[in-house]
Amino acid sequence: MVRLPLAALLLAIACLCRPAAAQPAAEEAVRAAMVFNFLKFTEFPAEAVADTQRLRLCYSVGEPAQAEALAALSGRRIGSRELAVVRLDEHRDNCQVLYVDSRQRWNAALESRGIGTPLTIGSYRGFVADGGMIEMDLQNDGTRFEINLAQARLAHFHMSPQLLRLARRIHE
Repeated sequence: MVRLPLAALLLAIACLCRPAAAQPAAEEAVRAAMVFNFLKFTEFPAEAVADTQRLRLCYSVGEPAQAEALAALSGRRIGSRELAVVRLDEHRDNCQVLYVDSRQRWNAALESRGIGTPLTIGSYRGFVADGGMIEMDLQNDGTRFEINLAQARLAHFHMSPQLLRLARRIHE
């Protein structure tokens, strides 16, 4: 018979009893995981990350569950840098990554002109056609993404061959 210390048993029960609302929904968690993996397989321009120990991901989303899933990425490491996740309306400057979930939010971010030249990731159809760099699409049969390589190169981002091979479509 295996004996667990009382503290470990209580911790396990607390985790099992946690309300489902406290966990990001599966779709939002998948999007957040995709964002994290895009960052791992993208080399940022030297000037974008010079003199910083952090990589700042700014987001503008309508769904609280998506905001929560993205915020859960804070503190994780991308290479030697710690990921800091913040709302776009709180930190428009020094965003190395921008995530939006709608054309309206994308246009608002572009109009603000204070965002610099971040890696841009969007989760609405037509994002790459609107000038974004990575467009995510969750479908019943899995996740898909497109890359606007021309835009990424213009901003001096280098995407790994592994990432490019997985893309459904590359716009050059």
